[in-house]
Amino acid sequence: MAELGRSWPGQGSEQSAQAIREIGTNAFPYLITALKASDRAFTVKLDGLLRRQNLIKFQFRTADEKRDIAYKALLVMGPKAKSAIPEVGRLLEEKDLAVTATTALFAIGKDSIPELVHACSHTNPSVRAQAAFVLSKLMPGGGGYTTSYVPVGSTNAVSRFGLTLSDDDITALGSNLSDPRPAVRRASAEALGWLSGIAPPPIAALVKALEDPDKEVSKAAADALKAIDPAAAKKAGLK
Repeated sequence: MAELGRSWPGQGSEQSAQAIREIGTNAFPYLITALKASDRAFTVKLDGLLRRQNLIKFQFRTADEKRDIAYKALLVMGPKAKSAIPEVGRLLEEKDLAVTATTALFAIGKDSIPELVHACSHTNPSVRAQAAFVLSKLMPGGGGYTTSYVPVGSTNAVSRFGLTLSDDDITALGSNLSDPRPAVRRASAEALGWLSGIAPPPIAALVKALEDPDKEVSKAAADALKAIDPAAAKKAGLK
C-alpha cells in the first residue's frame, strides 16, 4: 500500500492496487485510521530533519501522506468500498475532518451521493459547502476525476489525489440550485460563495435562486451573490 502512495499512478503502482483489491473490505479499519491520522509537532519536526539528511533512510509518513494513500486505496476499490460509506460519513462529525471525509466519499464514487446529499443538511455551513462541492463532481455534468497527479512532496493532499476545481463543477453547482431538495440548493449556493474568486460563477442561476420559495436557500444565494459580484447583487436589489 505504501508503494501506491509513492508511485500512483505510474510504474509499480498496479501491484499495490491489485493487493488492495485482494485485501478488500478487510482494509477498511486501516483506511479509516489513516483518514483520521494527525501529526504531532515532534513527529513533523523529526520527519523534516530526516528528509534533509542522507545518513538515515527511514522516514515517517505524515498524516497528509497517510490520508492520500487511503484516498487512492478507496478509489482503487471503487464500488466495493460502498460498505465503508457510513463510517466515512461519521467522520463529518469530527472536528476538521470534513474535507477528509468528503474526499474519501468522492474516491468511493457515485454510491456516496446519498451520504453527500444528507451532508448538505449538516448544521455546519462549511461541511454543507464541502459536501455540495463534492456532490457536484459526482452528479451528471460534474467535473469527476482528474488524471493529473502532483507528487507526494506536495503539501495539499486533495490536489495530489485529484479533487480539483473545474468549470464543469461550477456549472454543476449552478444546476444544483434547481435541485428538488432544498438542502442541496442551499448548500450549492453556499459552495458557490465559498469558491468566490476562484472560478467564474453562474450569476444568472444565483439571481434566479433569490426567488427560491425556501428562505434559507434564497438567503444563501443572496450571501453568495454579494460575496461574488456586489454589482450584480446591488442590481438585484440586495443591500
